Amino acid sequence: MVDTEIYGTDYNSLGEVTSTGDIGLATELSNVEQAIRNRLLTRLGTYPTINTDYGSEIHLCIGEKLNTSLTNKLEVYIRNCMLEEPRVYSIITNEITKVDHDTLRINLILQLVDGSEIGFTEEINTLG
Repeated sequence: MVDTEIYGTDYNSLGEVTSTGDIGLATELSNVEQAIRNRLLTRLGTYPTINTDYGSEIHLCIGEKLNTSLTNKLEVYIRNCMLEEPRVYSIITNEITKVDHDTLRINLILQLVDGSEIGFTEEINTLG
């Protein structure tokens, strides 16, 4: 069983609402997945007065040609970003695969601080 105290509860960042019209919540593992996605897709330095380490540098890859160098950079940016997330203990898998001429798929398996694992997939478009 996951610990709500460790993984927390937050507003659903996708704007989902409940059947009663209330703002939806993300709790436990769904909150961790939301936090990972938000951190990964936020430019590093977006919130300098709150946390200068929040976000990632994957935006630096927009406009670059898909090749091994780009994939290697993305792996480093993703690793750096995930290791700043306090609920992530380690990265088990950090795979980047080409979907088409301008889209990459990020596949992560992360070990969380309680020892559980979570899978995460996100597609990014390198053309912006």
